[in-house]
Parts: sequence; C-alpha cells; structure tokens
Amino acid sequence: MSDNKKIAIDPSAFGFLDVAYTKIVTNSDIRKSFDEYIGSGFCADMDYLKRNVDKRTDPSLLVEGASTIVCFLAPYGKANGGVAGFAQGEDYHSAVKRKLFEVISFLKQESSRMGLSSFSARAFVDSAPVAERFWAARSGLGFIGRNGFLISPQFGLRTIIGEIICNLPFELFADRRPLAVTSCGDCGRCAEACPSKALQWQKDGFSLVDARKCISYHTIESHSTAGHPVDFNGWIFGCEECLDVCPWNKEVPSWEELKKNSGYLLNLSRREWADMGSDEFNVHFGDSGLKRAGLDKIKSNL
Repeated sequence: MSDNKKIAIDPSAFGFLDVAYTKIVTNSDIRKSFDEYIGSGFCADMDYLKRNVDKRTDPSLLVEGASTIVCFLAPYGKANGGVAGFAQGEDYHSAVKRKLFEVISFLKQESSRMGLSSFSARAFVDSAPVAERFWAARSGLGFIGRNGFLISPQFGLRTIIGEIICNLPFELFADRRPLAVTSCGDCGRCAEACPSKALQWQKDGFSLVDARKCISYHTIESHSTAGHPVDFNGWIFGCEECLDVCPWNKEVPSWEELKKNSGYLLNLSRREWADMGSDEFNVHFGDSGLKRAGLDKIKSNL
C-alpha cells in the first residue's frame, strides 16, 4: 500500500509527544496477569479491577468491530507540595480525552477520504477496562519497566497514556520504526527507593505493585481516612519516589492545563491545607484530579 493511502497522525498537531498503533489481538497473558494480581491480594480494596476482565483481554468488546488501538503519550511535569506531577492542574482524564476527540474527528475525515463506508471509535484515558500499558508497549511507544511504568526511551516516564479504539484496519496506518531499547535491564533502583517496599519483583523480571504498601494507593485510592497504614514520606497525593530515581526519567514540557496549579501547590503549607474549607478547595481544585480523593481524604494524608 502506498504512503498516500495510509493514515499518518502527527502527534504534535494535537499536543501529544508520540503516537503508535497496534492491531487488536486476544491476549491470554493479560488475563493471566490480572488473575494472578487479583489472587495475590495486591489490589487491596480496588474491587473495580476485578470487573470486566474480559474487556481488558479483548478491547473489541468496547467498540464493535474494532481492530486497531491508536496509543498516545501526553506529558506532565514534576511534583510540587507533596502532590504528584500528574495532579498539578486540570484532571488529566478530561484534558487528554478532549484532545483524543480531536484526533477522532481527524480519523473520521481520513476514513471518508479513503471511501470507507463506516467509522466508529472511542477514546479512553485510564478510566475504563483497557490494559493501556500493555497496548502502548505493544504498539511501540515504549516498554514496561520494572517499576511498572511505561518507559519511552525518548520521552521517559512522565507521560499519560491515551487510547483510541477504532474499527479502521491496522494496515491503513503508517509504519513505525521499532524501538532500539525494549527493557530497563537489572537496575533495581525503583525497588530500592520505594519507602514502603511496595514493588514486588517477579521471576520474569517484572514487578507487581502491592497496593497495600503503596503510598500512591493510600493517598489516592484508599477510602480510609483513619491514619497512615504506611509512612507517607511527605506525600499527600500520589508518590514519585520510584519514578524520580529511574535512569530513564526525563523532564518534558508539561501541557499548560496539567500544571496550572503548580505554583499554588508549591507555596501551600500544611497548615493552610488543614485550615482549608470546601469552597476554597473547589475554587482551586474543582476541575483537578485532587477531587478524586477529596478534601477530607487529603487532610487525613497530612
């Protein structure tokens, strides 16, 4: 197929760092990994992980007739004030999905240009049963490191993965050069740096995150406000200890909407957090990821 009959997405035109494509295949490894993870108890009380496992295994169940996943990387910056970098501004779910909708409009135009009779697609950002790191790695955006992050050799780890699942044939998309590096090797700095030793290494060289020991889980996902089951090490929302020590960690310019609260957070004292009321919280963080935990939860993390 000639290049002019293929779809080529310029990721920078939509604000993304990178884009890659992969053909949807039913993969038993995903199901096995999820079954083992859930069976280990490492998921703590994140019961949503136990649901819709079939859709994690087969993304075509999310979009009828789907055959391709288009994966993108969106950049975010460093942590401030004990708050993880991805939560320094607008909720990334909304910000990234908004740009993915622009890409879907572009793909619809390309579908029409090619004379295809029908087009269907959905956008996903870390809020549906999509094994996003697996598909991003399979597409060629990077590899899954021993810390569980998707690692892009070019852009590092401070990226959010967004996906478009569509019914356009994989063969219509432009080819991509294979990755030169596909493994982080035997470094081990991430596991050594984890304050609560939440990274559990496996025989295959990968690691599983034991949420029961994970600072990010306890400061964001856990519904409990009854003290600190582990030492939060100064974090009040998320944790970046294993990210900061990774040799692949790179600084990339964050989207403006994902860092709009960074200056405010940098100068916000713990006393000011403790004295904050719900009206003030909503003024500054009403559209941010911090709403996921809520003010009472954040105060309990102090």
